[in-house]
Amino acid sequence: MESHIQRVLWGALVASLLAVSAVYFRSRGAPPVLSQLHDFSLTNQLGQTVGKESLKGRISVVNIVFTRCPTQCRRLSAQMQRLQSRIPSGVRLVSLTADPEYDTPEVLKRYGLEYQASSEKWWMLTGPKAEVYRVATADLKFAVVESGEPSPKLEDLFIHTADFGVLDSKGRLRFIIHSEDSDAEDQVIRSVKRLKGIL
Repeated sequence: MESHIQRVLWGALVASLLAVSAVYFRSRGAPPVLSQLHDFSLTNQLGQTVGKESLKGRISVVNIVFTRCPTQCRRLSAQMQRLQSRIPSGVRLVSLTADPEYDTPEVLKRYGLEYQASSEKWWMLTGPKAEVYRVATADLKFAVVESGEPSPKLEDLFIHTADFGVLDSKGRLRFIIHSEDSDAEDQVIRSVKRLKGIL
C-alpha cells in the first residue's frame, strides 16, 4: 500500500512540475514537448481498435476516469462534455479508464451516453490493464494506481490524476491542465487554439 501511495505522490509531483514548466514556456513562445505518445493498442466504446496512428493528425485532449467513481470522475466527465461542444473541429477528446477490468467497451458506451458523448469527437478507451496504465503513466505522465485498500469506497478504488493533457497532432504532450482550476476548460480551449495556430 505504501509503495502505491508513494508512486502516486511521485507521479503527481512530476505532473505538477511539468505543468509549472508548461506555464513558464507558454509565456515565452512555443509550448514545450513534455512527452511523446508511443504505439499502443486499446479499444474504444464502439469496440474499435485504437492506436497512436488513430490520433495522428488531430489534436487530442486526454484525461483518466473510471465509470464506478461517483465523485471526481463525474466532474471530469462533465467537463469533457462541456468541452465537446466548445472545441474547434477536428479535435479528439479521449478518456482512459483506470478500471479496465470492469470498464468494458459496453460499459463505457453506456457511460458515454450519460454525457452525450459523440463517438466522432470523444473516445473512451479500455484494454489490457498493463497497456492502459503504460500509456497513462509513461506517455501522458498521469498517476494511476489501485488503492490497495481491502474494502475501499467506490471513489477510492483507484487513485489517479485529475488533469487534462493536450497533445499536438504528432502525439506529443504539450500542456497539462489541472481540472480543478476555476478556468480549466478555458485553459484547454486556449491550449488547443494555440496548437492549431489560431490564438
